[in-house]
Amino acid sequence: MTRFPIAVLCSAVVRCLAMALAAVMLLGFPGIASVAGTPALAQEAGADWYGEMEAGDRQFRFAIESAEEQGKTVHRLRSFDEGDRRFPLERFSDGGGKLIFEIKATGAVYVATVDAGGAATGTWTQRGQSLPLTFRKAAGQAVPPPADEIWAGTLDAVIQKLPLRFRIGKGAEGKADVRMDSLGQKAGGFRAERVVAGDAWTIKVPAVKGEFAGKLGPDGKLTGSWKQGGANLPLVLEKVAAGAAAALPPEKRRPQTPKPPFPYDVREAAFRNTLDGVDLAGTLTLPQGAGPWPAVVLVSGSGQQDRDETLMDHKPFLVLADALSRAGIAVLRYDDRGVGGSGGDPTKATSVDFARDAEAAIDWLKERPDIDPARIVVVGHSEGGLIAALLAARRTDLAGIVMLAGTGVDGGRILVSQGELVLKSEGLGGADQIRRSRIMQEAMIDAVRGSDDASDPAALAAQAGTWIRADLGDEMETADDAAKAQLDAAIADGLRRLTAPWFRFFIGHDPATALAKVSCPVLAIIGEKDVQVDPALNLPAIRQALAAGGNSDATVEELPGLNHLFQTCTTGAVSEYDRIEETLAPVAIDTVRDWLVKRLGAK
Repeated sequence: MTRFPIAVLCSAVVRCLAMALAAVMLLGFPGIASVAGTPALAQEAGADWYGEMEAGDRQFRFAIESAEEQGKTVHRLRSFDEGDRRFPLERFSDGGGKLIFEIKATGAVYVATVDAGGAATGTWTQRGQSLPLTFRKAAGQAVPPPADEIWAGTLDAVIQKLPLRFRIGKGAEGKADVRMDSLGQKAGGFRAERVVAGDAWTIKVPAVKGEFAGKLGPDGKLTGSWKQGGANLPLVLEKVAAGAAAALPPEKRRPQTPKPPFPYDVREAAFRNTLDGVDLAGTLTLPQGAGPWPAVVLVSGSGQQDRDETLMDHKPFLVLADALSRAGIAVLRYDDRGVGGSGGDPTKATSVDFARDAEAAIDWLKERPDIDPARIVVVGHSEGGLIAALLAARRTDLAGIVMLAGTGVDGGRILVSQGELVLKSEGLGGADQIRRSRIMQEAMIDAVRGSDDASDPAALAAQAGTWIRADLGDEMETADDAAKAQLDAAIADGLRRLTAPWFRFFIGHDPATALAKVSCPVLAIIGEKDVQVDPALNLPAIRQALAAGGNSDATVEELPGLNHLFQTCTTGAVSEYDRIEETLAPVAIDTVRDWLVKRLGAK
């Protein structure tokens, strides 16, 4: 789905929302073994080994568990700092002075030598990176070991309540070893730095550029605020028992998530974008019986997504793939660059680069004897819809494209529209506040539009700041120094993000240029209540561009009552995504499936 760019574009007046969206962007880091894990073992597992791995600004705590399943011993790696997920271990060997295992889904390999004392010292290798990792026998001890102190609180980030936890133990030279966990986002182990001066505490978390500042009150609570992205939110931390703080938030109810057994084959997929030298991994679901089958490539929205496009425990691509493969269509979904089993560096990539990844997926399918190369469709969500249009504009071998909340206007207009609609949907800000937000957005976007990769972000921030102050006029003249400093910080942070390669391309790219060249069948749908990709702004532009190019088979529709994720919703607000149990509305699934079955002649 579209990134939450207004996190960097709101004024100080609506800084709460800015902070909320920044938190979602900054705390959701992919893990070392980041890929969909498995549920707990069939019977209660036992921790055989426990290990800790330092990975720059994060520490990962692992346990190797074993249990009997269907008459044989199975082993899994439990990752406490990735939502307590478990990953199946292949080629597991524990003997002869060696400890060896592999996680095929992520490409991770561990090889260690076990000494006489029972410590396994070895190297974890994944995606070209090698890190030292030492395991020791659990021997009935508590796994993971309890911290000396644990402070916990919940950050009300508007679109999502984020339970945070700070674990404090003894570090080197008597210094405190502090780690932050964002439990709701299933991302933990972030290295933190604590400074205590009397009753005042400061905890900085470099990896997320966040900082907590608070005071210890007579009630035993740390009352203060969390600062990040040029804004702040109130946060109260309480000292809690280790057992209580270790508990994860309750598992969210997601009734549509498919569960095995499946009436189709599920296979691991691996292919390579040879132009960029990027290896990608995913899952191919194939109808049972004789092929060759029509096929769909699923392309995710912006931000680094796994193959299921997982967000807040929703797995929309898994739900969609299940429905399509039950209808006789093969589906390939894959991890984005730098996520799960896929390699590559996403930080310098744009939609054009991601389009080459999708193109590699198409070419891989075309080489398979069980896939009909003349019946391949690209289905993209949000940015994925933009990518589908880019591909169809230059390839004549696609049987169609499906744009799910795809954009029809340039990214600059998307950001401004999104900023206003999100604020309104969350009930944050009246007309004056929205006007101020728009002034900030447009100034920063205009600064980026007239720049290039060699431009100095500080100079762009200064230029944008000059425009913003001029447009705000007397409002800035009467602002105090703290408000002015906060504005400067928000502008600097905004320009830092907007000058990244992805945003720079997104702001300047007009999808209509590609859409006018698309001659294959097109289905473009947007939810009526989508606040990230406004249907009133984008659907007419998509319709007009396709008509201008002479496309005679284009279905462009608004689906009533649905949001950006195609959930049945009330307001369309981003804050609803997590609260809604439905992952994909049946009408959205039916619309896509029926269109594909008709075009592809699926069984």
